[in-house]
Amino acid sequence: MDRRVYLLGSAGLVRSIGRSATFVFLPLIFAEVYGLPYLAIGGLIAAIVPVSIISFLSGGYFSDRFGRRPFAVYPSFASTVVLLFLWQYLDHGLAIVVGLWAINSFLGGLTRPAQSAMIGDVTPPDLTVTAFGVQRVFTNTGFAISPAIGGFLAATVGLPALFLFAAITSVIEGTLLLVLLRETYPGHRPTPRERGEGVGAPFRDVPFVWLLVGMVGLALVMNQFSTPLALFLGSVRSLPLTEFGFIYSLNGVLVVLLQLPISRWIEGRHQYLGWLAAGSITYGASFLLFDAAGSFAFYLLAMGVLTIGEDIVSPTQQTLVARFAGPEHRGSYFGAYNAATNATRVVAPVVGTLLLGLGPSGSTWLWGGMFGISVAVALGFLYLRGHARRRIDSAGPQGPSPLPADLLLAGSD
Repeated sequence: MDRRVYLLGSAGLVRSIGRSATFVFLPLIFAEVYGLPYLAIGGLIAAIVPVSIISFLSGGYFSDRFGRRPFAVYPSFASTVVLLFLWQYLDHGLAIVVGLWAINSFLGGLTRPAQSAMIGDVTPPDLTVTAFGVQRVFTNTGFAISPAIGGFLAATVGLPALFLFAAITSVIEGTLLLVLLRETYPGHRPTPRERGEGVGAPFRDVPFVWLLVGMVGLALVMNQFSTPLALFLGSVRSLPLTEFGFIYSLNGVLVVLLQLPISRWIEGRHQYLGWLAAGSITYGASFLLFDAAGSFAFYLLAMGVLTIGEDIVSPTQQTLVARFAGPEHRGSYFGAYNAATNATRVVAPVVGTLLLGLGPSGSTWLWGGMFGISVAVALGFLYLRGHARRRIDSAGPQGPSPLPADLLLAGSD
């Protein structure tokens, strides 16, 4: 693979080590520093999601227009300034904290589509899943390290120190990319028609829109991993905190151990939508295992199945986005993918917690419902496989051949 894949992965590792703890501890800051009730905390975090959606769409479009590198590199330095302000003014008012966090989220959204598009630009078709798997291993390694560092800093120095540490790692990340990262796509001058389409161009691609619909359904299922599953294990089933921690830690360990072998296995068979369907059902089935579990070992098994499903679908989704778009639109397509799937972060925890609160049968309704959605999503992916196969197979590092939408929809498996 191109060395820029490893460079972007390394930068993601540095970023994740510094910033992941700020995401994890932000609800605690709202609760302890400002005394907000849980409902208000959830509302504030959900209110920032539209900011991310706008930045994903903008960052993807502008990386197609003006080149990937500026949007992959410079937002890190701007985030450094914002994080330093958070370090200094964390206890100076809720409006200041939320405003600064919204700016930080916007800057992060500008970067993500550009960096994903760069990996798609430089990776041969037979290594795309592995390339995105490499990126995922790096960032998950950072996520495994960051909360431990954050907890130590919060306990010894105080919560504001988390943002100082994140600012330092953001400088390191930005410097690493500024010095070593070369451009993968310099941008293009849009035609008058493309200027009229703007950031909405991917949403006029009918096969891609149907793919997005399936990915949004899958994201609704996958976003039960955090708040609803944590409440289920810790509150409904009342697991000891040590067991609770080990169950979630297993997820990070298995991502590091299994992601690359699974990625190579998927690439050896080239049935991306078929694998996406299989991973969706695997992820949904893991929730049924959690509901049926009655011992610590059974919970670990359920988390293992969930992680395998996650390892299948996460890089495969990114691979499909990269293969659906040519280089001149790849950033916009990743922006649309990031925006659409992140929009479920507003809905998914609400749906999960509402179902979980339906009394003794609430967990059965929640996990049975999520499994049902995963099956419906898998069937949708299999149906789409028969209608977009030529679109996927024709894609390479330079993007798909320009087949019209009606021909793409008329394809057969």
